[in-house]
Amino acid sequence: MKYQRLRHKSATSLPYPNGLNLLMQDICLPAAVLKQQAIRHNLNWMQSFANHSKVLLAPHGKTSMTPWLFQQQLAAGAWGLTVATAYQAQIAAEAGARHIILANQLVGKANMALVAGLVQDGTEVFVCVDHPAQVLALSDFFQSLQLTIPLLIELGVDGGRCGCRTETDLMQLAKQIQSLPAVQLAGIEFYEGVVKGAEPEQGVRQLVRQAARLMATLQQQQLLQYPTALISGAGSVWYDVVAEELTKAVLPEQIKLVLRPGCYISHDQGIYQQAQLQVLARSPLACSLGGDLQNALELAVYVQSLPEPGLAVLGFGKRDAAFDAGLPQAMAIYRHGNLVTEDLADCETIKVMDQHAFWRFGPSIQPQIGDIVLLGTSHPCLTFDKWRTLWVVDERYNLLQEVDTFF
Repeated sequence: MKYQRLRHKSATSLPYPNGLNLLMQDICLPAAVLKQQAIRHNLNWMQSFANHSKVLLAPHGKTSMTPWLFQQQLAAGAWGLTVATAYQAQIAAEAGARHIILANQLVGKANMALVAGLVQDGTEVFVCVDHPAQVLALSDFFQSLQLTIPLLIELGVDGGRCGCRTETDLMQLAKQIQSLPAVQLAGIEFYEGVVKGAEPEQGVRQLVRQAARLMATLQQQQLLQYPTALISGAGSVWYDVVAEELTKAVLPEQIKLVLRPGCYISHDQGIYQQAQLQVLARSPLACSLGGDLQNALELAVYVQSLPEPGLAVLGFGKRDAAFDAGLPQAMAIYRHGNLVTEDLADCETIKVMDQHAFWRFGPSIQPQIGDIVLLGTSHPCLTFDKWRTLWVVDERYNLLQEVDTFF
């Protein structure tokens, strides 16, 4: 019997001996799979976009929470990493990130202590703020340790999540930061993904322009105290618009422009594929780079049951893949290691339970028990977080290494 590993947390990356192949049933299924060639392509594509746009990348680590992928992003040229929690910041620092944006409010002494430890170890951590009470708490805590923490004021929108709702609030917060010890203002952060309305693109452009104008005002009024000044925005949907607006804004050259897309590393076959089509429709630069982002995250499962004509039960469910933005859909069927078909237009995953998926198939498909079905997912963040271990494969599904997630 061929070598097989169970999921574990003893290593973040484990190479595999030659000869093991997913399609030959050499690992337990269901399994989440990363295609190495697509990962490399996506890394190079987004880094090329950033370089041509003259912006920096700090990819959002919450997408994958996989140190091996963090290291690939940093090695490809990312300036730093973005995270949502103090714990995630620790994982990013351990993966080698020297610049981290905590794109969230840092609240609570235990969380502050964890971030303080990273700062003491030499990691630059930028923290978002949007309220005077939070600024005061950060000042008191970091002053007690004789440390300085750089702050980014978050600019929010009505009906959104965190962030100052008015320019007056933002400017008053900047002046408060200037008056307190142990905190220094480094710039402005925003997240345009919460902008709604009949014309969201126009709303996004207005938000970015507002952030850039306020950044210039902070600079003019000498309220930017931290040596590294930056303005940061952009998730995985509007990164082209944010880059365009920031690069044409009137800002001092020393201010860093930092984008934070995260889902490009794996892409998907759903909402981010649709978002990327819109990027290509808007951005001549994206079109000029050659190729496009590729789906790199797949789910490999067995045909588990054939209970009635035209219906198969596949061996996966809500415990294994995202289901909030469209159900995983089949891309290929393999039998005994050989491709059966990639023409699955008349097949559809129609329902998922905890660990069963209902899969309708047309008359042209005759699945058998034990067939391996490869599926693409939508919203990769909520597929990554279902798995403790991911399997890196080549284009023939040979196993290359095992990598761990740290959710």
